[in-house]
Amino acid sequence: MASGQFWVYRLTAAFRSSEWWAYKLPPLLAIAYGTLMVSGDSPLIGKVLHCLFYLGAVFVGAVYVSIINDLTDMDDDFAAGKRNRMSNIPPAWRWTLLSTCLLAGCLFGYLMWPDTQSLFFYAMAWIAFSLYSIRPFRFKNRGVFGVLCDASGAHLFPSLLMVSGMSHSAGQPADGLWIYSVGVWAFCYGLRGILWHQFADRENDLSAGLNTFATAWSTRRFVPYARAIFATEAAALLVMLCYLSIPVLWVSLLAYAGLAYIRRRFYGQRIILVIARHDGARQILMEDFYQVFFPMALLLSASLTEPMMWIALVVHLLLFPQRAFLAAVDCLRAVKNIRKPS
Repeated sequence: MASGQFWVYRLTAAFRSSEWWAYKLPPLLAIAYGTLMVSGDSPLIGKVLHCLFYLGAVFVGAVYVSIINDLTDMDDDFAAGKRNRMSNIPPAWRWTLLSTCLLAGCLFGYLMWPDTQSLFFYAMAWIAFSLYSIRPFRFKNRGVFGVLCDASGAHLFPSLLMVSGMSHSAGQPADGLWIYSVGVWAFCYGLRGILWHQFADRENDLSAGLNTFATAWSTRRFVPYARAIFATEAAALLVMLCYLSIPVLWVSLLAYAGLAYIRRRFYGQRIILVIARHDGARQILMEDFYQVFFPMALLLSASLTEPMMWIALVVHLLLFPQRAFLAAVDCLRAVKNIRKPS
């Protein structure tokens, strides 16, 4: 690999996009699509650029989070024997990347003005993750405060940004029931995400002497709380689906249930809410619905009444092909196994 290509690889690897691109952005776009449908604004194809604008704003924030997390985790990762991407990048480049993200974030904030509600949610996402990572606050190492910061910065505030931003683009205030149900759903889903990560990394954090939420709780003790978080998330999602009142969404929910069963039945993937109490393959309940079925069902429904939305559906698949491709492959392999003579 040439020297220039090597440095480009290192710099892009520092963004950790493989950890969030296909996992956190599609659910946010689903909220954007759903908000446009709730608003009744049409034609929807005219708002695709607005969706991409807010996606770009969240993208810049996600890159900032990746950089600031690695920068502030360097000492802890070294103590735990974990790899840190920033350790291979010269200090001057580290601060150049960080400064570029901050300037880009300010530019997006400027372009959102005078939509103060969206600007507030956007700023709060940056603030939450700054408090999560940066000393002397370093809420990541302060038990429950780290969990609340991560869930808010990664899911709650970006989801609320999508609702307020798309409502503003439609020229009307955000619908009250919609934004509250989205907020509850996003926060609970965010809680499950960060708690899964912390419990999966619990032994490493204990060895490094970190004070995360998971290091203070046994997995058995937390199980009832995981069920309560998921029950609240599911109730909020049910409100969202009923409020949207789109038949394709219910069909997609059944299709997701079929995929979850296939992966459990044929590939041995245990279904978990938060904690994987056994080694082996597992799937987090509803994750593929949020990342694949939810946004695609909304785009498909819009395409049935507005043919130009097929373009948006194709663009969405081009941007986020991985999870949809894996779902299709798992289903096809299962069908071949069923048809194979015994």
